[in-house]
Amino acid sequence: MVAGGLSSTAMAAGKILDTTKYYHVALSGDANSRVIIGHSEDGKRDSVAIVKADDIKLYEDFNATLWKPTVEQKVNAAGGVYYEIKLVNKEGQELSVSKKDVKASQTSFYKAQYAYIASDGIGAMTVNSDVVSIDEDGVITFAKGPDARTNFYDATAGKMYQYALVVKDGAVKVMMAEGTPTDVPEVSPNAADCKVMSLYLVDATANASKPYSLTVADLSADVNDSFELTFSNDVKNNAFENPFTANKLRAVKFDEIYTSATSTSSFKADLAAAKKMTDKAFTELEAAIKACEGEIKTAIDYAQNNGVPASTKLGAAIPNTIDLAGAIADLDRAKQLYFNPTSTTNGTVQDSLNAANAKLKALADTTFTAAGKLPKTSKLLAEYNASAAQVKSMVAKVKKATNQAYFDVDSIMNDYMVKPYLAADEKPKFDTEKGTVVKALFATATDGNLLFDQFQTGAATTIDATNSVNIQALLTAIHTSASETNFVTSKNILSDDPSASEFLKAENHYAIAIVDSFIDDKQAYLCVDTNYVAEKEQYFTFRADTLHAIDAAGKKVVPALGQHANMFAFQLTVDPELIAGDEVTIKTFMPTATAAGKWYSEGITPKAAQVVIRTLASNSHREVSVATSDDPATKNTTITFKQIEGPKPAFEVGDVYFIKSLKKADARKPYQVMTSTTGDNTIVGAAAVYNNVPATQWIVTAANKLEGTYQLANRDANKDFFGSATKIIVKDAENNIYVTAGKDTLEITAVPDMKDEYLGYKHINDADKDHLTFKLTATNFVNPEAKYYLTMGKDSSVVATADADKALELKAKNGGTLVELNDANLSAASYGFEMYLGEDTLYFRNGDADGNDLMLTKLETEDVMKLRRVNDNASQYELLWNVEENGNLESEKIAVDQNGNVVVVAKNEITNWAFNLESSVTESYLNVTDAPKNVTISLMGDEASKVTAVKPFAVIKRTGLELKAAATDNDFVLGLDTAYVNRPNNYRYAYYITKPVDTAKVGSFDTKAYMVSYADSTSNETVKYTQDGLTRIGFVHANRVEFGNNDSLAIAKPKAVAKDTINIADKKGITNATWAFAIDEDNEGYYRIESIPAANPTAKTYVSYLNGVLVLGNKGQAQLFAINDTDMKPTGNEVISTSDVTVIAAEGSVQIIGAAGKKVVITNILGQTVANTVLSSDNATIAAPAGVVVVAIEGEEAVKAIVK
Repeated sequence: MVAGGLSSTAMAAGKILDTTKYYHVALSGDANSRVIIGHSEDGKRDSVAIVKADDIKLYEDFNATLWKPTVEQKVNAAGGVYYEIKLVNKEGQELSVSKKDVKASQTSFYKAQYAYIASDGIGAMTVNSDVVSIDEDGVITFAKGPDARTNFYDATAGKMYQYALVVKDGAVKVMMAEGTPTDVPEVSPNAADCKVMSLYLVDATANASKPYSLTVADLSADVNDSFELTFSNDVKNNAFENPFTANKLRAVKFDEIYTSATSTSSFKADLAAAKKMTDKAFTELEAAIKACEGEIKTAIDYAQNNGVPASTKLGAAIPNTIDLAGAIADLDRAKQLYFNPTSTTNGTVQDSLNAANAKLKALADTTFTAAGKLPKTSKLLAEYNASAAQVKSMVAKVKKATNQAYFDVDSIMNDYMVKPYLAADEKPKFDTEKGTVVKALFATATDGNLLFDQFQTGAATTIDATNSVNIQALLTAIHTSASETNFVTSKNILSDDPSASEFLKAENHYAIAIVDSFIDDKQAYLCVDTNYVAEKEQYFTFRADTLHAIDAAGKKVVPALGQHANMFAFQLTVDPELIAGDEVTIKTFMPTATAAGKWYSEGITPKAAQVVIRTLASNSHREVSVATSDDPATKNTTITFKQIEGPKPAFEVGDVYFIKSLKKADARKPYQVMTSTTGDNTIVGAAAVYNNVPATQWIVTAANKLEGTYQLANRDANKDFFGSATKIIVKDAENNIYVTAGKDTLEITAVPDMKDEYLGYKHINDADKDHLTFKLTATNFVNPEAKYYLTMGKDSSVVATADADKALELKAKNGGTLVELNDANLSAASYGFEMYLGEDTLYFRNGDADGNDLMLTKLETEDVMKLRRVNDNASQYELLWNVEENGNLESEKIAVDQNGNVVVVAKNEITNWAFNLESSVTESYLNVTDAPKNVTISLMGDEASKVTAVKPFAVIKRTGLELKAAATDNDFVLGLDTAYVNRPNNYRYAYYITKPVDTAKVGSFDTKAYMVSYADSTSNETVKYTQDGLTRIGFVHANRVEFGNNDSLAIAKPKAVAKDTINIADKKGITNATWAFAIDEDNEGYYRIESIPAANPTAKTYVSYLNGVLVLGNKGQAQLFAINDTDMKPTGNEVISTSDVTVIAAEGSVQIIGAAGKKVVITNILGQTVANTVLSSDNATIAAPAGVVVVAIEGEEAVKAIVK
C-alpha cells in the first residue's frame, strides 16, 4: 500500500504517511478505482467491493471510499521485524475479511469465497521493511505498495497459512494457501484467472474532490431530513441571531429559481408628477371659476334690482367692478398656466372658457338708452348663463376623464408590475380596446381628447411666464414609461447566463429552509439581508423570507418583488480528508456595497460570498455575516455539522426491542430484521415483526449513559445493529422515536417478555421425547388451509401427501444439544428423528448422491433438524437442515417442490413452506379424565382383595371374609381425585386416594383421610411405620387448600400438633400424598401404583403388601392392581387417624401394641382358638403357631397376620 496520488505505479521512495488525513484506496494500475465496503440490498452480506470514482455522486458514497491507514511494527518468534497495515473506513468499519469456508483447495476464482466482512476475520496485511518503515520519531514511510496478503500461524496445528484478496472484473474474493513455518505458503492464482490485489493510497486532494460540494441528496435525501450546524467561534452579545446554529435546516432543490421582475421605467414617478400638477390645475381653476361666479352674480343682481342709468353700459354701472375684474384676471391666469394648449382645439376647457368670456363681455357691453333694470328675460343674460354652465360641465368632464385615465393606466401597469415572475412574452395589456384608448389619452390626438389636449404645453404666457408648466410633457412621460419595453423579465439563476450584472449564475445551489418556520403560512427560507449588521462597515446579516411557487408542483419559485434571487441561493462544501471531522463552508451571494451611507433598494448587483462570523466593536460582540473569499473573516471560525444532542434513552443492557426505520425509502418494509435467506450478517427490511421470532428483535449489549452511546445486537445472529456504539437521543419519548448520530430516525419499541428460554425454536424436552410421537406436517403460505404430511415415496424418498393415515410417525431420537443464540438468555437445539413405518425404523438422509432430495434410510444417520419460528403462529416453523453452531440464519432448509417431493434447498433460497410437529402422547401412566370419582382398587388375579383403610394404615382385605360382620362392600370404596394432571410437560398423572371422614362431606376441599406414604414418619414404641424394612402406607386427615391456582394439601401428621402443608404444584405432583398408576405393558388394564418420595424424586417406589399391610417396594416387588369405577358410596372412618393399636407378626408370636386392658382372641385359619386373654400391657407378645392367624382385639376390627 502506497500513500500518494493517482499514479498507477508505486510512489517514489520516501513518501510519508500523514496520519491526520483520510485517503482513498485504489487498485494498482487503475487510478479510477476505489476500494469500499459494500452494503448490498439483495440479501448479501457486507463485502469488499470495487467502484469507479466517476460513478460516485453522493457524499455518503464518497465518504465510503475514505480510509484511515495505521501501520504497526511487529516482531515474530524468530526476532524478525515485520509490519501490519490496517484500514478503517470513515464509518468505523475495519477491512476485516472472513476466513469462513476459505480452503486451500479453492484455487480458482470461481470456487473462491467472496470477501465478506467479519469482525473476527483477517484484519491486517503483513509486509516487510522493503515496503514500509517507521523511524524513531514514529514517521511512517512507504517504499512501495504491497499485495493484499496476510500470513497467519496456527500454533495448535503447527501450520502457516497465507490469505490473499484476489480480484477479477471488479469482484473481490479470498484465496488461501497452507504450509509450514519453514515452508511459508504463498497464494499464487492463475494470472489468466485473477490476480492478487495490489493497493495504494490516493490523496483525497488529488482529484477535484476537495472541497466536496454537498448536494441536496447529501443533506436532505428525504423531504423531512434536516441538518444542524455548529460554529467554533459563534455569535456573542449579538443583535442578530445566527440562523445556522439556532435552527434545524433543510436543503431544498428547486428546478428553477427566478429573479423577481424589475422595472427600469419611471412610470410611478411620472404618474405621480402628472397627477400632482393636474390636481393643482383643477384646484386653482375651480377656485377661480367659483370666485368669478360670485362677483358676476353680485353685478347681475345689482342691475336687476337697482337698475342702470340711461346711456350707460351695464359693466360700468355695477359697484363691484374692481373685484369682478380681479376674479376674471385670476381665472384667465389659471387658464393660461394650465389649460392653454398651443393650438385652439375644439372640445377643450380653454375653448369653453373663451366662449363664456365672450358672452360675459357682450353682456357687460350692453348700453341702456333709458334708465332701467336688467330684465330677467335678457337674451344676452341667458346666453351668458348657458356658456357659464358649459364651462363648469366641461371642467368636471375633463377632471373626471383625467382621474379615470390615471386610474386605468395605473391598473394596467400594476397588473404587470406586481408580479414577481414575468415571462419574456408577458407585457402590459395596452393592446386591448380599452388599453388602446387609455394609452391614447396621454398623447396628442384629434379634437375631443379629454386629457392630453386640455393642458398647457409649457409655452410662455403673458400672465405668469415664470410658473408656466408643461403639463403635456408630463403626460407624454407617462405615455412613454407605460410600456413593457422598460421591464426586465425573470431569469433562472440556476441555469441562465446573465446578460448584465442583474444576477450571478448559481449552478448547483439550493435554497435552505428553516424547519418548522413559516411566514403567513408559507415556508420560511434563509436569505442574505440587504440591511447592514454594521452600517459603517456595510456588513450584511441574514433574515427569513418566503419564495413563491410559479407552477403547480412547486418546483419553480421566485422571491417577492424587490428581493434578489441570489440572496436565497446557498451551497455547502466540505473538506472530507481531515480525520478530525468534516469542515463546512457555506457559499452564497452578497450585494455589492453601495456608496457610504446609502441603503439598498432596487438594482442590487450580487457577488459571490461565504458565511462568516464578524468580530465588531473591539471584540465586544460577534455577528454572523457574509464576506468574499479573500476576506480575513473567512478564517476566524470553523463550521461543522452539529452532533445530535438531546435527552438520552433509558436503555439498559439486556433490554430487548423492535427497531423500525422511519425513512421514507423504508416505508414499505420499515422493520429492521434478519432472516434465514439473507445470512447471519445482513440486516434487511420487513413489513412485520414478531414476539416469538428473535431474529426480528434486538438486545442492548452496550449502554454508556454518560456519553449517550448504545449498541444493539440481533438476538439470534451474531450481528450488531450499528457499526460501533452509536449516540442516540430521544426525539419523541411518548411514541418511542429516537435519532441516531447518523441522522437516522428510528422507532425503538420494547418487546414483551415471553418468558421462554427457547424462544423462536421448537423445544422437545426429555418428557416429550419419552412420551410423544410426531407427524411432520407442511403447509404452503399460498394455500395455508391445505395440510400435507411427510411420508415415504418411491425409492425411499420423502414426499408430501394429504392423507394423514400415510404420515410417517416420528420420535426424537436424542434430547437435542442446546446451543445459545446471540442473546445468551436464549438457546435452541437440533434433533435427530427416527421414524416408524410398519416394522421398519427409518432415518432422514441427504447425502451427496441424493442431490436435493430428502431420503429415508434404515441406517442410523447423524442428520438433524431444527424448527425455527417464522411468525407468531405457533404451528408455523422453518425446517432447518444440519444447522452448524450459531448458524441458524445461514443453514440449508427443507421445502416441498412443485412435484410434491421434499427437498433440501440452499441457504439463501426463499421457501413458501411452513412445517409443524403434530404430537400424540404415548401414555406411560393412567390418565383418569373423569376424576373426581369413586373407585375400588383390587389385586390382579384376586378381585375380592381390595385396598381399604384400617386404623392409620392402608391394607388389603377380602370382601366378606376379613372385615367385621357389619362391614359391607362400601367399606372398600375409595375416592380418586386429581392432584397433578393437566399441567405443562406432565405425563405422570398424579392423584389423591381418599376415604371420607364425614360421608356428608366429600367435596374436593372437605377434610378427608388421604392415603399417604409414611416415608417421612418416625416409628415409636407403639406405632411402627415400616414393615420388614419397607415403608408402610396409611391414611391421615388432610384438607386441600389453594395458593393462587395451585392446589396444596394440609396434612395432620400423626403425633404432630401442627399441620404439614405440601404445595403439590410446586413439587410437580411428587409428594408422599400423591399416587400415579404406571401402565403395565404386558397386562392391559393393570397398573403399578407409584409413589416418588419427596425427599428423593429420582427414587420411584411401588405399592406392594406384606401380611395384608400395604408397603412401598421397588419395581420388582410391586403388585399389579385394577382400578375399577364404582357407583357405591364410601363409608366413613372418623377414627382412622386416632387409633394407635398395632398388630405386628413376629417369629412364633404376635406383638400387640396399645391394647392394654382389652380382650384379645387369636384364631388360626381353621377357626381354632390359639389364645384368649386380657392384655395387661400396652406392649404384649403372645405365642402363636406359624402360618396365617386372625387377631381380634376388643373394640377393634379383626386383622390377619402371618406368623413366621
